[in-house]
This record gives sequence, structure tokens and C-alpha cells, in this order.
Amino acid sequence: MTFIKLLFLFILITLMQHHGIINRTGKKEGASLKNRVLPDSNLSGQKLVEGTWRLVGVSKDESALIFPYRDRERAGSGDSKEMLFSFFQDSTFTQIGTKGEYVPGRWAFDDKTQSVFFTQGRNTQEIPLSFDKAANGMRFMSIELNNLQVLSLAENGKPVLKYEDDPFYYTQNKWRTKPTQPESKKQIKLRLLNYILHTAQVLKAAQIRKQRQVSLEFSQGIIQLYNVGIGIVKKDKIPATWVDSFYSHEDAMKAYDIFEDYLITARHKKFNTGKWVQDDYNILIDIHNGLIKRK
Repeated sequence: MTFIKLLFLFILITLMQHHGIINRTGKKEGASLKNRVLPDSNLSGQKLVEGTWRLVGVSKDESALIFPYRDRERAGSGDSKEMLFSFFQDSTFTQIGTKGEYVPGRWAFDDKTQSVFFTQGRNTQEIPLSFDKAANGMRFMSIELNNLQVLSLAENGKPVLKYEDDPFYYTQNKWRTKPTQPESKKQIKLRLLNYILHTAQVLKAAQIRKQRQVSLEFSQGIIQLYNVGIGIVKKDKIPATWVDSFYSHEDAMKAYDIFEDYLITARHKKFNTGKWVQDDYNILIDIHNGLIKRK
């Protein structure tokens, strides 16, 4: 009876691997990555991974890279492949690129194998990791996609206290998910509101992390930040990636018109804390809340 149970379990696992439910891309023992933990860190593997990481290097042939990083169409084109990976406490992650790439999913760290299980939809893959630290204290993480291909990531931002407020948490990035059909005015407005809130959280996170600069590199859209003030970019300067997040160019322009009209016609509170990042955050939240009330 025991033999039959073991045989059934073996067949089940084999079928799961065959259908892509389980996919191990790295070796469990003796993977090629050398440093498995930071020598001076008492943090668990889960805590080591949490935060936002920026892609700084890709080894070997980029055209053959696999989940979760995909950029096959641009491989060899010379285009910049700037990308952020954000890992959150609730085991969700997002992958965001400056060319409009957006991949949400789930992750789990395995302390025994020093690897991460990435899940997107019904596809799960186990990928080995290694960590390192530069002399200046900056942390690095390497994701081994296979024995020859490795993504090199540099720490770009530590976790914020309330991870749901992180600008790259999936609930702050629903505006990036392109709809499959034209949207109503109400749906377009909700997409615009989510984008505004995301941009506000970029400012808030920059304050929390005490960053010297505020970057919208991974949050390109129609919002123009000023030294205490919010404006709108000119129509001929609207980033294509922002337009592409809507079903059509027409829907994107409807969102643009809603935002522009509110900036022109609404009564705005004045904020003057002496810190422009805080003031612009307050203004964006005021615009967000005002648009919710406007029919």
C-alpha cells in the first residue's frame, strides 16, 4: 500500500512539472552562485529580499531570458532595459519597466535552498538567489535564471513601514493593466485616480526614505511636478507608455481632459510647509480626493 502511495505521488509531481505548475530553473544543491547570505546580516532570507531592487546587469544572451524578466523583443536593439523588482511583506511582487512592462505576482523564499518561488498566474518557478554588499553599504542581489544567465539587482529602496503605501505595490499600479475593451467614463476616471495616488505615493516614499531626488522614471504620465505645484504635461509630450495603459488613445485623452479640467476649474488648497515634496504630495492627495467627489 505504501509503495502505491509513493508511486501515485511521483506521478502527480511529474504531471505538475510537465504542465508548468512546478518549474525548477536552478539547482537545489551547489548552484553556481557563491554567496548565499550577507555575512554581517541576522535577517531571514525573506527579510533580505523585501524591498525594491533595480536591474543593473544581465549576463549572457538576453534573448533567452525567462520568467519573471522578459524583454525578448528588444534584445539586441540597443534600447535601455531599466526595470524595478519590488518584493513585499505579504508575499506579492511587482516588476515594472520604463518601456511599459508590468508583471504582478507572488513570491516565497526557501531558506533551505536559498531560492525564491515566483508565481504568476498558474506558473511557478524556483530561482536561486545570492546576496552581496559593496564597501559603501549598498546591497546587491543576483537572480540565477539558469547556469549561464544571471540578473544583477542593486537595492533601490528599503521597505516602507506600511507596505500597502509603497508606490510599486500592486494596488497602487492598477492603472498599468491595459483593459481588454473600451472603458466607461467612470472606469477611465478610476484609472486616472489610481495613477494620481501612485504618483503621490512616489513622493511620500521619497520622503520616508530621505531620498535626495524624486524620480518619476518608472511612473511616467501626465503629471508635472513643480517646486510647490502640480501641472500637466503638454499633449505632444505625453509618454507613450501612459497612453498604452488605456484601451485606446481616445480613452487616454478622456483621462487627460478630466485631469486638465480639474486643474483649471477646481478650488485648490494652498500648502506651504517649506518642503516642496511634502507640499506636492498634499496637493496630489487634495486633487485625488476632489476628483472622487466631482461627478
